[in-house]
Amino acid sequence: INAEYGQRSALVRHALQPVSVQLCIVNISNYVQEIDVLAEPGDLFMFAGHKHLRCKILPNDKEYLQYQLVPLKSGLLAIPQPAIKLLRHPEIESAVLTNKLTKQIYVKPKVFAGS
Repeated sequence: INAEYGQRSALVRHALQPVSVQLCIVNISNYVQEIDVLAEPGDLFMFAGHKHLRCKILPNDKEYLQYQLVPLKSGLLAIPQPAIKLLRHPEIESAVLTNKLTKQIYVKPKVFAGS
């Protein structure tokens, strides 16, 4: 199983500007894999999308998960990382499956026009 973010939208955003994130999970094995995905937004983002999902992925197939993240603060922020578990192989750590994911995004402060 490989996990990576799909189309990489700009990694520089303004606070409160939504960021679309597409997570692509690829089954590179010759066996059906059952996965469990848990996404926790943390304190730095509002979040829309599957929080908890369990599904089966056919051999050499892909599963796409779509998320909307809204940063609540500015600065260099850690992007929430999903926890992915292979139910057939619980000994494989989630960090091994998600090591290719983007880890940070820079969020510019929102500038309001003076009146």
